[in-house]
Amino acid sequence: MNLTILAIILGVVVIAYLAIFVMQRTTVKRVDGFKSKKEQLASLKVRDELVEGRKLALTGQSLKQYQGLESSFNDVKNNKFLKIDQQANLVLFEARGINFIKTNHELARLESMVEETEATINSVRSGLSELKKINDAHREAINDLKKKYDDLRKRLLAENFKFGPANPALDKFLKQLETDYDEFSRLTEDGDHATASDIYEQLAMETTQMENMMADIPALFEKLDTVYVEQLNEILQGHSDLIEQGYVFPNDTILQELEAIDQQRQQVLNLLGELKLKEVAEQNGYIERRIDTLYDMMETEITARTQVLKNAEKLSSNLLRLREQNSQLAIELDQLGQRFQFNHKELETRRTLLEQINATEEQVNHNDDLLEAAEMSFSELRAKQDSQLQLFSEIEAQQIEIWEKISGLEKAQHSARQLGGHYQQEIEMIKQAVERINLPGLPENYLEYFFAVSNELKKLAKSLQAHLIDMDEVQRQLNIVSADIDTLKEKTEKLVDQASITEQLLQYANRYRASSDRVAAASEQARMFYERDYSFDKAMDVLGPALDSVEPGVYEKLVDSYMRRKEPLL
Repeated sequence: MNLTILAIILGVVVIAYLAIFVMQRTTVKRVDGFKSKKEQLASLKVRDELVEGRKLALTGQSLKQYQGLESSFNDVKNNKFLKIDQQANLVLFEARGINFIKTNHELARLESMVEETEATINSVRSGLSELKKINDAHREAINDLKKKYDDLRKRLLAENFKFGPANPALDKFLKQLETDYDEFSRLTEDGDHATASDIYEQLAMETTQMENMMADIPALFEKLDTVYVEQLNEILQGHSDLIEQGYVFPNDTILQELEAIDQQRQQVLNLLGELKLKEVAEQNGYIERRIDTLYDMMETEITARTQVLKNAEKLSSNLLRLREQNSQLAIELDQLGQRFQFNHKELETRRTLLEQINATEEQVNHNDDLLEAAEMSFSELRAKQDSQLQLFSEIEAQQIEIWEKISGLEKAQHSARQLGGHYQQEIEMIKQAVERINLPGLPENYLEYFFAVSNELKKLAKSLQAHLIDMDEVQRQLNIVSADIDTLKEKTEKLVDQASITEQLLQYANRYRASSDRVAAASEQARMFYERDYSFDKAMDVLGPALDSVEPGVYEKLVDSYMRRKEPLL
């Protein structure tokens, strides 16, 4: 038992020793790595790079930047490298003991110091590289700007006619650029690249602005100095020529507008001299729209003249046609008015249309006089002509409508007489068909309807024989008679069917008179309805149920049999 405990204790001691040994070896290995990293950083030729940077002859803000970089590196060289060595030795010393927490803390501090030192060296090297790039860029910019300004100066001198009133302002702008350029060059040569950078950004922006202005101004100036002037002169001459040719412009303010546009053009030239190019472009747009409006005004009158000449021919031919139509209409109305009654103010409408034709002809002649006296423009006359042509179209439509109505009166009269005769024949046929059936008599309501239809036919015949035939009334009566004839046919057909079926029911009932008191009584009552009252439908209603009581379904069979065998009455 004692040996087991001793073995366990011995095992624990061995494991602890091995753990301490491994931790110490690991710490030593990591410290060696940090020391190697420090030696690598120390071997970089940062000092040589600083010496090269000093050759840039830096001053001002750039010199301050350089000095800051140099100071940072000196701190690394003289202090931080030494502190890294000291910290490394401290970690190795602590690693010999068993205070692992403190050892790890000091090891982490060593790692942080190495990383911080590496970041400082990288920052110094990056800063030196940036200073060199700025130096190279500024020196290159000096040459580029010098060439640009020489080119701009040459162009400004050689093409000054293209810039018009903008020349003095452009020259002043370029001189200011050259002054700023001289300052930029001086700062660059002195090595004050930080201050030079601020000037260069402004200089580059203004140089681009100068180039854009010199690119845009010629086109703007050409419009103001040449294009618009030529257009204004063209409009002025065109207006004068059209006036001489007899053209009239409504509320003619073209000359005043030309003067106002030219004044605006002069004002925009002043804006151009102040290099307010955005305002110049906007004002040029206004000027162009005003000029286009004047062109449109003249174009409107020129186009209107062509249309006026075409419309004049149309108006003349339309007047002749409408007068002829109206005259023929008057003759036809006079002839038909001796036989027919007019109910739709055809005579009054024809006279009103003639008055409109006469009044419009006077307007046409008056407008022509105004045009000849140069008191009306072609566009105004065209508008009036369009209204007159529209009126003529409406007059013609009304005259044609009247003509179509009255020209069909005789045909309608003939057709009505034929229909009246046809309806009379149908009445006779109905009468004859009923007489052939040899009925005991006819119901009062049927006879009243028959005679009412006959009277309608008489009224129709009377209307067709009147001194002045009212075809509207004739047509109304025709519609009534047509509907009544159809109804009379239906009533007659139904009446004959009821009477015939009643006769068959009475005959069939004889089979059961002796054996059925109900059938016998119903037969007597049905015969009374049939022979005395001529109420054939009542006779069917009485006898049918009685027969069904002795022979179920016989009533329906007899009716169906009759309907299948019956022949058309008319």
